[in-house]
Amino acid sequence: MIMRILDRYVLTEALGPFVVALAAFIVLITGHMLFQVVEVIVEHGVPLPSVLRFVVLQVPNAAVMALPVATLMGCSLGVNRLASDHEIVAVRAGGVSLARMLVPLWGLGLIASVLTLAVSEGAVPWSRAEAEQLVREMVLRRQSLAFEPQKFVDTGQGLQVYVGDRGATQDELLDVMIFQTQRNDYPVAFVAPRAVFRGERLYPISPITYVFDGSGMTTLRSAGVEVDLRQVGSGGVGGISGPTGFAEMTIAQLSEEHRRQEQVAPGSGRSYALEMHARLAMAASCLVFAALAGPVTLRFARGQSLVGVLAAMIITFGYFLVMIWTRTLGEGGVLPVEVAAWLQNAVLIAAAAVAIIRLR
Repeated sequence: MIMRILDRYVLTEALGPFVVALAAFIVLITGHMLFQVVEVIVEHGVPLPSVLRFVVLQVPNAAVMALPVATLMGCSLGVNRLASDHEIVAVRAGGVSLARMLVPLWGLGLIASVLTLAVSEGAVPWSRAEAEQLVREMVLRRQSLAFEPQKFVDTGQGLQVYVGDRGATQDELLDVMIFQTQRNDYPVAFVAPRAVFRGERLYPISPITYVFDGSGMTTLRSAGVEVDLRQVGSGGVGGISGPTGFAEMTIAQLSEEHRRQEQVAPGSGRSYALEMHARLAMAASCLVFAALAGPVTLRFARGQSLVGVLAAMIITFGYFLVMIWTRTLGEGGVLPVEVAAWLQNAVLIAAAAVAIIRLR
């Protein structure tokens, strides 16, 4: 009975900061997204409800990124509060070990891990698909949104489009170059001084066609090529990044695609395997941070200071840097998939175990 009261008390101390931190990080991430598209609203007259809906659809993805850090903040602040009032000393004097006292925090980390995985598997693919559809609708309503000046846009039709500038009207683009890849890997380039929108298509005006092959280049005048705007939207649109690839797939779909790719060519499914393990490792990081927060905070806690919390945040920053680095090495084949995805988790959980033993 006494231990249950203690568990509830410790959990309550961490739960409040956890919820506040989770809400704050979600607002910051989605707010950053809104800041990125303010220019789109002003310059292109995109309806504000459409932009806000797009930002709201980013909340599940923001939650997946925020949950690990919120877990760390909640556990660190909870332990820091208990330590600053010397309650941990009193509990340990009563015969309760440090590890037993931190069990509720590990439980919070486990719940956060399950929640992270559930959101990334259930809500994120749906929200990304809905955001993709919304981007396509915005492109068809404001066609110039599909093409940013001085940037390449992948149309999803084997065409790369480069636009020098927008015209005086919303249905005109200037200095347009369209690159089309061929089976022999040599491109065909269509260069036009201007292009116009007609319905759901973009048409270059008076284009010159450059055909490249192994022996040189051939210049032709032709009717050019048309771009179907219904296929545009999987790339960036006016500063809004559309969802692509792995993010829209569940772990089951990634596993199936990995199996299919490996059957076709061994090793070709590496990216799918890495994404699966990375997604699971991200979910598990909530539990890792919950285990790490207690000993790190206690190691640096001094009176009413937040040095321990700051130390935990610095370690978290290092965690994400290492995660990016190991994933890059994994994609390049330098590290095995499992090592690339789980190395930082293994190191931190081992460090947490050692720290708890030393604080006994």
